[in-house]
Amino acid sequence: MNFVILDLEWNGTYSRRLKGFINEIIEFGAVKVDENLKTLDTFNAFIRPQVGKKLSGKIRTLTRISNEDLEDGIQFMQAVSRFKKWMGDAVLMTWGTSDLLALVENCRYFCGNERIPFLKKYVDLQSYCEHRMNYTDSRQMGLSTSAQLLGIAEDDSDHHRALNDSMLSLECFRKLYDRESLEPFVQDADSADFYPKLTFKTVIICDLSNPLIRRSDLVFRCGLCGRRASRKGEWVLKNKSYRAEFQCRSCGHRFVGRVQFKLKYDGLVVKKTVLPVPPEEPEHTETERAGNPADKEEG
Repeated sequence: MNFVILDLEWNGTYSRRLKGFINEIIEFGAVKVDENLKTLDTFNAFIRPQVGKKLSGKIRTLTRISNEDLEDGIQFMQAVSRFKKWMGDAVLMTWGTSDLLALVENCRYFCGNERIPFLKKYVDLQSYCEHRMNYTDSRQMGLSTSAQLLGIAEDDSDHHRALNDSMLSLECFRKLYDRESLEPFVQDADSADFYPKLTFKTVIICDLSNPLIRRSDLVFRCGLCGRRASRKGEWVLKNKSYRAEFQCRSCGHRFVGRVQFKLKYDGLVVKKTVLPVPPEEPEHTETERAGNPADKEEG
């Protein structure tokens, strides 16, 4: 079994046909390895823009790709055809699903088909690395963060270029690869629910009356003794998550319970976090509340 790790760069540009913006792909970069993760070959291609003729200043600065670099590039569907032949029957990997969504968007725009022609088997390498590293941060783990945590040195001058980022993804994969643990992460792109699941937009529910939320989702237990705690205040919505103060019925421990509800393709995901109670603000004296009379202007 061979693996191909793909990374893309794209330019956000306005399409008159769509009357909206599209992430137009401008570079393919990939590395192919065998089942022992030995490098077999690399693929790199500039894509000549067909929608936006000029790169945004942000993309030029971020990638160091110039408009001149893209003048001799190939068209998107030519790149897809060449990449499909080069990739063969390898398992495709990308860091997160944003590259796949960009591919779907570009395939839909340029050939009217939302399916990716070269995709048969797929692994979300970001998700796999998070699993192997027991990463628990609420934010998804970026490629640079993964490299830093794994002690992999980065070359800042090459960051945000497709081939270099695919090589960095490979270094992270090599540190964490285990054949048995990888198997559950290999997805069949020909399955009926692959594309619906891929393109489903996660919704954060900010209404506690939503019928998908169960009463048990709002129950918190004490982090010290494990007993059920009582809510002592109203739920407050902050940063798309609900918070309330709790107190343990058994040991009296006080804490703040935070809960967030994400509606994903597979159903509702409930994430609970226990936070310390913020320190109370000191009470002000009558003089402080009224102000110092000596500071007031005389009438």
